[in-house]
Amino acid sequence: TTKPSRPVGDAAVPPARRCMFAVVMPASTGARPCHLFVDREKPVEAILHAAASHGGFAVDKGKLVGSPERLNLFTFPEGEVVRLDLEVDAHLGATLHEGRLLVLEKGNRLSDERCRALQAALGR
Repeated sequence: TTKPSRPVGDAAVPPARRCMFAVVMPASTGARPCHLFVDREKPVEAILHAAASHGGFAVDKGKLVGSPERLNLFTFPEGEVVRLDLEVDAHLGATLHEGRLLVLEKGNRLSDERCRALQAALGR
């Protein structure tokens, strides 16, 4: 687990272009949540790849290696799917808010069970 004051990310990204998020990893990976930063001028898919790299799991064509289901990024607690093809900047202030919690999970929706588990873990 990383801290908001020490997020992980590509050191080559200039500080003015860094956008930080807290990311909960897919339940099936067993990977711990992390705070990471990405280049706000890159597609949202960069969050998925940064999280996979930090979490130690492999992603191929938007899917966890070995899984038929596509990985999606969800806002929390709203559970909205974030489009991966648009730049991070295009979502900021609308779907995405810097510093907020995002959930990376398989499938097209965040299950009620997963939401309840996350809320309990976060004490909400």
